[in-house]
Amino acid sequence: MESNWQDKAGSYYRDGLKISEISLLLDVSRHSISKFLKTLPDQEQIRQQRKAESLKNRRKYKTKKQKMYRAAASILAVTPESMRREHELAAIELSRERYH
Repeated sequence: MESNWQDKAGSYYRDGLKISEISLLLDVSRHSISKFLKTLPDQEQIRQQRKAESLKNRRKYKTKKQKMYRAAASILAVTPESMRREHELAAIELSRERYH
């Protein structure tokens, strides 16, 4: 029974699942799974691959966010034309007001 969940845990870990996900699938504590995974001969290599993949995904995410911020900034940017138009609208509104 024990080697059965250990084989599955090793397989799931190599497939990219997180320890908490493996724990839920196998109904074994996270601590037990973590302790077992540390005994795998290729654990360090797998960990380095996951770390590199995570770094790559983070870079993609940050690049995407920066593009979104730049796009939003260009839409909301204050230009001389937008300031002139705002001034004209304010002048029109003020000229219509009646003062007592």
